[in-house]
Amino acid sequence: MKLLMSVITLVASITLTSVASAQVYGAPASPKAGELSTIVCSQTVESLCAQLLYKTDVTASTEGQFQVLVQGFDGAPLQNFKVDLWMNMGHHGHGSSPVDIVENANGVYLVTNAWFVMPGQWNVRIDFTLNDQAQHLEIPVWVSR
Repeated sequence: MKLLMSVITLVASITLTSVASAQVYGAPASPKAGELSTIVCSQTVESLCAQLLYKTDVTASTEGQFQVLVQGFDGAPLQNFKVDLWMNMGHHGHGSSPVDIVENANGVYLVTNAWFVMPGQWNVRIDFTLNDQAQHLEIPVWVSR
């Protein structure tokens, strides 16, 4: 009986240690320069989507730069284009300092001065008006140290 309890305790200990290690070491990697984010599409306008093209590696200790690529619209100008960084933290959340945005072409925007100030799951929130209709898209970004 003591041997059985010792084996059960050992197995439980190994399992808990593995789970704890998976949470620390199993986190997704931060985006690297040249990589693309997932594509996120509007729930109100069919085929209106956005994606990020990372110009720098994303970390919690360096300035991030990326392009926002908006696709699937009819060529009408995107107005009131805004980007901010947001981290949900359960019962509250926080942002980062304002980013700088330069329009390279209609639907292509360079975002600089993007500071993801701590590791974890962030959202790049993209807001604009298209054909007098407000649009809001959020692209998740995992940030490591």
